[in-house]
Amino acid sequence: MSLSEMFSAVRPAVVAFQPTVIPAEPGGNPPGLFPIIGTGFILDDGLVVTNAHVIDALLQIPRPQDWPRNKFPFTAVLFHHVSKEQYPNAPNEGYAQIPLEVLGIFRAGEIKLQEEGIYYGPRRPDFNIVQVKAKGLPKIELLASTDALLEGSEVATIGFPMGTRALMAPGWPHQFGPFLQRGVISAVLPFACKSPHSFVINLMSIGGASGSPVFLTHSPKAIGILNAGLMDTSPTVAQIKDKLIPIGVTQTPTNFSYVVPAFWMSGSVEAIKTNPIFKLPDDTLSLDEILRKATFTIAKKPGHNEPLDPKKFPFEREDVPSIQVEIKPTSLG
Repeated sequence: MSLSEMFSAVRPAVVAFQPTVIPAEPGGNPPGLFPIIGTGFILDDGLVVTNAHVIDALLQIPRPQDWPRNKFPFTAVLFHHVSKEQYPNAPNEGYAQIPLEVLGIFRAGEIKLQEEGIYYGPRRPDFNIVQVKAKGLPKIELLASTDALLEGSEVATIGFPMGTRALMAPGWPHQFGPFLQRGVISAVLPFACKSPHSFVINLMSIGGASGSPVFLTHSPKAIGILNAGLMDTSPTVAQIKDKLIPIGVTQTPTNFSYVVPAFWMSGSVEAIKTNPIFKLPDDTLSLDEILRKATFTIAKKPGHNEPLDPKKFPFEREDVPSIQVEIKPTSLG
């Protein structure tokens, strides 16, 4: 399979974690897109995996005073393709944001070492599994075998680096979906073995991409979950008279990112799936049922989405004749 085919197979199961509500400013308009805190991907009906540090950040989201105490302040959002032919209730064909209600969080416990020896990894692997109220979801299978973790193997990842800032790069919503990045496995940590605690890929990870699936470019099975980027830290100094005085540090992202291998997650998924305590509620709808019952709303009115502000976007030249182009807008937005 080609990388494009891999993207088409994996992308539908990638989600963005976003706040459920944002306090409105007096007289202000709601944002075109809620901020994306991190990425995740669907493992099975009702089960989404992301990083533990993403969950920690999501749980710090401020809640309105009247917010129910048993309700989480965030959702896992699918940017899902909707066909008007399949769903006549949709206003047109395009991508819609489908929020999946969060029911619970499964925390990864501390790693128990069964044999004597030296373990170089963290006490807890950086992943949590979130239970959402939905079934019939697109999903990504885990490749738990570490035999595929070989230096030089070509890999790719799909996620939301920079979060919503990238989707609104020119100042307004102009993208609805994740990014694809490609690299190779640069190192297996601490070395190639049956139970590595991490591996490194040579592509830059920026906030928002945490929780992205990492997979071989010829297979749609996830070999791990992106969890951190290596930062180059250097001191910042200021010259005062004839002396250099340290005033802080500067952190610069590098092209090395860390990945939690999939075998850490596979056992947890099976334990959750086979435990009747974690069964989804009886009134849980499938994604198809959710879409057929949905009332779609479009935040933007038909027409140009770009604000008319020449001072903000000064990349037009008056000495170049313009060309009239007609397009048929199709995105749900």
